[in-house]
Amino acid sequence: MPVASRGKLAFAAVLVVALAVFVALIFGSTRGRAARDVVVDRAETAIVGPKAAGKPAVGDVRGTRPNILLIITDDQEKTSMRAMPKTLKLFKRQGVDFNHGYVTTPLCCPARATMYSGLYAHNHGIITNNPTRQFGKTYLWQDTFPAELQRNGYYTGQFGKYLNNWDKKQEGDAGFDVFKNDYNGVEHNRKERSKADILTARRGARFVKDRESSDDKPWMMTLSLRSPHTPLVAEKKYDNARVPKFKPPISFNETDLSDKPKYLREKRHDKTLGYITKRYQKYEQTLLSADDGVAKVFRTLKETGEDRNTLAIFVSDNGYLFGAHGVLGKVFPYQEATNVPMYMRWPAELGKKGRLATRLVANVDFAPTFYDVAGIDTGYQVDGKSLFDPGNDRKYMLTESVKWKAIQDKRGSLIETKTNDPGKPFVELYDWNVDPGEMDGTPRLNNATQKQRFREMGAYLDKVRDCAGSSCP
Repeated sequence: MPVASRGKLAFAAVLVVALAVFVALIFGSTRGRAARDVVVDRAETAIVGPKAAGKPAVGDVRGTRPNILLIITDDQEKTSMRAMPKTLKLFKRQGVDFNHGYVTTPLCCPARATMYSGLYAHNHGIITNNPTRQFGKTYLWQDTFPAELQRNGYYTGQFGKYLNNWDKKQEGDAGFDVFKNDYNGVEHNRKERSKADILTARRGARFVKDRESSDDKPWMMTLSLRSPHTPLVAEKKYDNARVPKFKPPISFNETDLSDKPKYLREKRHDKTLGYITKRYQKYEQTLLSADDGVAKVFRTLKETGEDRNTLAIFVSDNGYLFGAHGVLGKVFPYQEATNVPMYMRWPAELGKKGRLATRLVANVDFAPTFYDVAGIDTGYQVDGKSLFDPGNDRKYMLTESVKWKAIQDKRGSLIETKTNDPGKPFVELYDWNVDPGEMDGTPRLNNATQKQRFREMGAYLDKVRDCAGSSCP
């Protein structure tokens, strides 16, 4: 064989080996193979509080009584915001991006109950998506921001999903003057599913127009969009729309789950990259309608002159794991489920310059924020803190579900999952600076610094796992 041919074959062999290594690392990952030399660049620019660059973006906003708008998407993981350019322009380019924004329980009903009440799930009692036994017992709609705002002079509206299994006739109007939560025939019917966000946006826009004649009275509205929750049926005009391509997480279809708790290992699926890519495409296509809906409401706000003095928050009720650690789902203690899209805009106070906020914040802070700007001293004790409170500068954040409790800072997390032995939880410890894919949960205690961090986080989790009010992080 000529020398030149042998050289070409050798070069080709090297390329094949390199490609195989790359594919193995990305799509067939095993525990401990996350890029341990990678240091995640996490900006440290605060917007409100003692670490704000220059002067804080806002001063004392207590009692300014703006209109209040909370927009909630359903099961939206963070990277899919790429499919919502209109929303990103409004919120990320013209508002505040909370890159450390979390839901304290990554599941629809508990997360929403936390948003409305300002309480952790262990206090409002809704810990699953079948919560009817808690309505009127631990979850009191009278102790939520819609009811408090309504009692204090706000006109209130709810459009779209409120809480799973909520029966307005039996449970009450939950503090809303206008309560449209009647999509049972639409949102779960595949043929009708694509109409849900259109209906929600139209009703929200009409609510804004109807309030134009009552400018002396502020309003509050929650706009609960159905996308991108299943069934994944897009509007007909978006059936074949181009959307950003799925980017598998570092831990996609991780093969060695020995460092993960038993319940997660039992949920491991056999879905291929091709299957999940197609599913994610449909998921994003439904978000195109949600994006249109947000834009429609904000066009109406601008037309009626209400945009400037409307404090708006955009958030998802939970994220979603698309193949991370080999599972599809949401109620897991990992970043794909808990770290959600979270933005805030209020042109009158924040201007329209995009800002990055790096404090640890969560959905438990929404109700206290609304009470703050409305000048309300509630009749009950909240667990969260106003986003405009300079003292809202947590070192740690608590997240929780039925099976697990976790504590985290900006660098990593400590997770304790229940086992059959109450005194011996399954423990995971992550340092995102060296393991951004959360692929090796086995606590690494190789030096004094690691041991001290592990002890400190464990002690703090023990202290706050059942916290209430000011004792909560």
